Amino acid sequence: MGTRKFEGLKKVHYPDVRNDMLTGDIFLASGNHAISKMIEHFSDSMFSHVGFVFKWNARVLILESVEDDGVRAVPMSHYLGDFENSGKPYDGRLFLARHRAELDADKLNQMLGKAADSLNKRYDKDEIAQILARVTIGLGRHSDNDAYICSEFVDICFREIGIDFPRDSRGFIFPEHIAADENVSALFEITA
Repeated sequence: MGTRKFEGLKKVHYPDVRNDMLTGDIFLASGNHAISKMIEHFSDSMFSHVGFVFKWNARVLILESVEDDGVRAVPMSHYLGDFENSGKPYDGRLFLARHRAELDADKLNQMLGKAADSLNKRYDKDEIAQILARVTIGLGRHSDNDAYICSEFVDICFREIGIDFPRDSRGFIFPEHIAADENVSALFEITA
């Protein structure tokens, strides 16, 4: 693991690229918080979070699963200037990628339908504990349920349209698995 295709990407200002973003684009974050660094360390990755873009009218939203809220939709602009209503930007780096599969209107509607059905599902804190047990002492195995860590949420939405991301040998999926997928192209790093 430890994809390097995101290193040295062009940094672009969000206002300059927001119109070029597409529903289904993959949003990746590399955070500076302690839990982010732990995820990055144990998954041999620069990424601690993943979601995907949903464009609605003139808005760019991120569909994601986060610890305190579960599955939610949040404006991309919040990551850049008012993360978690703090008045400050997200503490870390933000990236955009795109799967090479053609996502026509029918596929996007299927994927967004799965995402809408998952809104407000809880974040899978037990899964995080299992992942930490697996990577630190080799215990545990993934089991599907109705709670999602960020990468599981993205995975179930893309699986809805026949796109399968790789998982590790015990069935867990991390942001790194999605970022490293050979069908995912790194586009740019997003700045305010």
